[in-house]
Amino acid sequence: MMKQDFRADFFEILRMIVEGDSLALSRFADGEANVLKNNTIGNKDGWLYKKDKNLVFRRDLRHSLLCTDPNFLYGISCTCCDQENHRYLLENIKTGRENLTFSNIWVNANYPLFQEKFFDTLVAAKKDIAICTNKKAAVKNLERTLPIKDFIPIPGNCVTYWEKNRDYIRALLDLKGSTHRNRIYLFATGPLSEILIHELWRVNPNNILLDIGSTLDPLLFRRKSRDYHRGNSLFSDRTCTW
Repeated sequence: MMKQDFRADFFEILRMIVEGDSLALSRFADGEANVLKNNTIGNKDGWLYKKDKNLVFRRDLRHSLLCTDPNFLYGISCTCCDQENHRYLLENIKTGRENLTFSNIWVNANYPLFQEKFFDTLVAAKKDIAICTNKKAAVKNLERTLPIKDFIPIPGNCVTYWEKNRDYIRALLDLKGSTHRNRIYLFATGPLSEILIHELWRVNPNNILLDIGSTLDPLLFRRKSRDYHRGNSLFSDRTCTW
């Protein structure tokens, strides 16, 4: 159960990864909120949502926000970083408070803990691991530490890729979900992560599905893409508040 406490929720999620076999963590922040609001938005990772054009993506992202199943957790914007979208997401989410935590749960002041604890937690879970991220990722860097058994590559702009290949990707996730259970899936595909987590959960909730965002960028892409990667910044020292 989430308590909306930045440090306590972090450790509770790690516990659930090790001790559980059914967990989803889907994270909605300013990017996802702006897609839901139908605002043109993109970021440095190369994805772009265009107002009134990518409505299939928006619809599927909105549907992914509506799950009320136990163990399906949502991280949303906090009041200290983005009060407007905190309110907006709370107004549109359907699950109970016990399933709500911070979209920043892995980062800001928790990032040193993430670096220290996350890989050890995945190893302690004793599960096969799959990762879904950009096709240019150096997944071999993870294979040195983690039991990576599968790589699901996402090329280019995740928004247009989903809209052009939606049926194929859903069929691929159906194959993965119906033939494997008790796996850990790591997602780092921008706002598409939320759609993919929801789709795979619908096929088979007996896996652990985690949106890890940009946390592994220094390892996968050899770049410190966010301020929190560098430390000694406003965000790297921030303990987020609900």
